[in-house]
Amino acid sequence: MEYFSFIRKIKIYSILSGIIPVLAIGLCLLLYKNIGSIKLYPDWVNWGDNQPYSEWNNELNNTKNISFTNCPETKIKEYYLLKDEKELENSEKNHLIIKKAIKDDEMKGHFYKKESSINKYCIKNKPILNKILTTFPSVEIFLIKIKLENESGFSEVKNPFLFGEVSISRTARYFPANFIFKPLIILGALFLFLYWKNNLNLFSKLEKENILNNFSKKFFYFGSLSCIFLIFHAIFLGLDFDSKFFLKMRRFIIIFFILFEVFAQIFLTKNLYKYREELKKYINPIMLKIKIAFVIIVFFTTCVAFAFLYYGEPSTEFKHILEWNYFSFLLLFYFLSRLLWK
Repeated sequence: MEYFSFIRKIKIYSILSGIIPVLAIGLCLLLYKNIGSIKLYPDWVNWGDNQPYSEWNNELNNTKNISFTNCPETKIKEYYLLKDEKELENSEKNHLIIKKAIKDDEMKGHFYKKESSINKYCIKNKPILNKILTTFPSVEIFLIKIKLENESGFSEVKNPFLFGEVSISRTARYFPANFIFKPLIILGALFLFLYWKNNLNLFSKLEKENILNNFSKKFFYFGSLSCIFLIFHAIFLGLDFDSKFFLKMRRFIIIFFILFEVFAQIFLTKNLYKYREELKKYINPIMLKIKIAFVIIVFFTTCVAFAFLYYGEPSTEFKHILEWNYFSFLLLFYFLSRLLWK
């Protein structure tokens, strides 16, 4: 029968609607985390046991000849030597003094001192990533370009799900993550629309055959609107305009996406529960109960989260933790949908 075809499509599109956003978020986080956890080092420095003193040369020390793979495996400290033989460690504390010495031509040279502890920012201590960059030099050149052009766009993170060091949008807005995130999210939104459309087709077909009667189509309308706002969110991500209206518009876009998505889930689940007897030969009753419980939890979590964000004063880290966990939890709806249908 034709509705079995719709069920098969619902199962396929539900999985794609869940996996593609997970893939987009996961790849962007992986890229952000890896680029943020390694540093660039002068490619012209020999990081052997003996660190020779180098005469100061503005052209040499301002060179762009830098590398990921030529890095010291143990921690190092860089020192500047002034013409009066005074040594200055390259630190935030001495930044202005060093800058002035360079400007006044008081710099004599510089050198490095190695320590015994492991340098976690050296790519040599990350075997897999080091193997990729040494095997494919063009990849290293590409990553160097990214690092230089987006220095402020990457930072070291442990686990944003637990510590909230960075938001989802921050990991996805910079090149090349935006070329991963935007196409995948838009593709995911299209599969999401097909998911809602095939649910509508299934209910319509069952109604036509007098198995169901007078079902609510609200889930399709809200689901379609959620897809549209998700696409808008992906398109506008990374675009920065000095406009309060634009910032508010982006905020409202993500809010409307969440609201329409939650309401679509509620109305679909309501239909499934209402016609559970008519659909019992097509759905798993245990999964239906789990899905109902899930939707109730999502609804109350959303209400509490919005109320807390509006009336409370949560820290930036807490907002990020909420964002990562909430959206990941929301995607479980589609995996449950895959398990719902027999």
